[in-house]
Amino acid sequence: MDIVIIIALIAIFLPIYFATYLDRNSKLKYYIGAMTMLGVFGMYLNSGSSVFFIYAAAASAYLARPKKAVRAIIIISLVALVSAIFSPIPMPWRLWAYGPGVIFTILIGMLGVFQQEKLRTNAKLSLAQEEIEQLATVAERERIARDLHDLLGHTLSIITLKSELAGKLIDTDKQKAKQEIKDVEEISRKTLKEVRVAISGYRSRGLVAEIANTKLILSSANINFDYDVDLNLLSPLQEANLSLILREAVTNIVRHSKANKARLKILEKEKNILFEISDNGIGIIAKEGNGLKGIKERIEALGGNVEIQPKDGVNLTILLPIEEKQADLEKMLVGK
Repeated sequence: MDIVIIIALIAIFLPIYFATYLDRNSKLKYYIGAMTMLGVFGMYLNSGSSVFFIYAAAASAYLARPKKAVRAIIIISLVALVSAIFSPIPMPWRLWAYGPGVIFTILIGMLGVFQQEKLRTNAKLSLAQEEIEQLATVAERERIARDLHDLLGHTLSIITLKSELAGKLIDTDKQKAKQEIKDVEEISRKTLKEVRVAISGYRSRGLVAEIANTKLILSSANINFDYDVDLNLLSPLQEANLSLILREAVTNIVRHSKANKARLKILEKEKNILFEISDNGIGIIAKEGNGLKGIKERIEALGGNVEIQPKDGVNLTILLPIEEKQADLEKMLVGK
């Protein structure tokens, strides 16, 4: 007889349980209520039916608002407690039969609410980061277009006019035509120098944009961000890699650290570049996955080294060589 009752309870429960995964909107509260009632009636037939309260509390975590979820879990727990009080099973066996069910209903339910709220927060932060990146990309494109128009528009017009004038003078006044061609050459060289300077400026703004993005993301997560940086130390390749590393480090801080403060340093230290980002969180280093592995591979390729320490939070320290030859080469290119 007990086996028949168990099979019947499970047969009723399973469709309700799977329905909670298929529809987590308007009907979810009805499925939660059905599982709770199944627990109430089932407890008079089989003491193991207290598990239905646990499933109902777990499903409550998926309600749209955390307050509704907590309220539902409290109601389910109270219903389970009242059902245990009026159970026909004598004491103290009643405590062993229903006590764990009531306790785990509260624990599993609250854990589910916490997990869902964490997922919602991460989703909001990811969406905010994507929007910030899109806005930054649009703004950068507009700025580059504006700079190139200001830089090249007037100069190219002058080159066109002087070239046309030289073409007209080539047969009548070769000396003046030669002077016009010489002017075109000088203007072209000057323009080339200005373009190289402008491109160098675009390179140096990569990490600046990432730092600004970092400040917005951490602010959204209620984390205070402080930084002390000297970007003139970095080559374009170093800057590009450190921008990606900064983004990965910030993602880890938001997801794992539970910090309220973060700090970034990019300074010269003993003829090396020191890149250090730290937080005052719980000091747990996330298991090495593609992110941390990628950081180490990038820095090793640049001839540097990485150290990660759980010191009053997590401290990521990177040392890179100062690429003097690269810096000198860029100066020569700009100065030509």
